[in-house]
Amino acid sequence: KNLMDKAAQIFQNFLDSLVSLIRVMILSKFDITLPEEEGSIVILGNGPSLKNTLNDNIDFLTSSDKKRMAVNMFCNSDSYTEIKPEYYILNAPEFFRDVVTEMWEEMRWRVFRNLKEKTDWDMTLFVPAAASKSEHFIGFVNEQTKIKVVYYNTTPVEGFTSLIQFLFKKNLGMPRPHNVLVPSIFLSLNMGFKEIFLVGADHSWHEEINVDETNKTTVNHEHFYDAGKVTMPMYKLDGEEYRIHDIFRKLHLAFKGYFIIKDYAEELNAKIFNASFRSYIDAFPKIKIK
Repeated sequence: KNLMDKAAQIFQNFLDSLVSLIRVMILSKFDITLPEEEGSIVILGNGPSLKNTLNDNIDFLTSSDKKRMAVNMFCNSDSYTEIKPEYYILNAPEFFRDVVTEMWEEMRWRVFRNLKEKTDWDMTLFVPAAASKSEHFIGFVNEQTKIKVVYYNTTPVEGFTSLIQFLFKKNLGMPRPHNVLVPSIFLSLNMGFKEIFLVGADHSWHEEINVDETNKTTVNHEHFYDAGKVTMPMYKLDGEEYRIHDIFRKLHLAFKGYFIIKDYAEELNAKIFNASFRSYIDAFPKIKIK
């Protein structure tokens, strides 16, 4: 049985590798160039516990011996101009798609407006390669001067470890970016940072998944800047609501991705520490900020 299992795994890796190469040829940009860095970076996830870190450990977040990366809608908070992150990343496709819900239209407009109006320091903004074809985003880029835009490939690659890590190093693909922290950590590694600290990486959505009497599935989407719980469905890109099996699959792929990143970090002799007040991510050693 073990022999059959190994053979099946090799065959699966072969198929995954072949599919990944095809994806890269079709979807990836081949001229990705990232800034070159070293030393340490703090990645600020937007989970509820980031409020604790901002209140109790602001010196850690603003110290001059580390760079900072903020994600998604952090710029909507008052903390944005206090932290002044050197790096910022947008990952959700809805930021750049032509057709989105009214809710996403409002969220996108607010993020682009705050990035443009609040950013009075030099900052690098990472966005998926697909954003280069988005009229919404190009219009924003042309309206400001402090933000340098760098594109990255969100192409998911899987298969033999040697192949996927080769593609990782060439910036041609990454682990499935089902959560913005995946590309955040990945890009930090490829820029050359040797110490990466995560804060606000709660990943606790599963605690409050609810299926009501009409079989409608909702999740608490609360972030550190929200006044309380934000209970609502999750939506696919086509506007269809996620069912519960879709949610658990999405969570499975996100948490699995962190272990792929852990192996990649070891290959690069880099260390990733989870310094969040609370977090379900179990791939990286947890530390307490002193």
